[in-house]
Amino acid sequence: MRAYGSASGTCRVGVPRVYRPGMQVTVKWTARDGAKILYGSKVVEVEPYAEAGSIYAHIFPNDMVRVVVSARYGPGNPDYPIPYPVDPNELKEPQQ
Repeated sequence: MRAYGSASGTCRVGVPRVYRPGMQVTVKWTARDGAKILYGSKVVEVEPYAEAGSIYAHIFPNDMVRVVVSARYGPGNPDYPIPYPVDPNELKEPQQ
């Protein structure tokens, strides 16, 4: 993924139409701490979803990572699986 400020993007990432428990992805990222570049990588489970859509990785302090799939809503929308302002410990039911 190439970073674009506080967001990043990649293309050609797909998810199965039907969620399967235990699905995992490897998320890799870079961040800056002043002039120092930090690299991170973590294998995380994809959170349950009801409908296939776009996949989003959220990286929080202490290398906490959540990966969600949203078919209809993007970050910032009140119905997005991780509401804003972000509480990394808050889970939301999959979209119906």
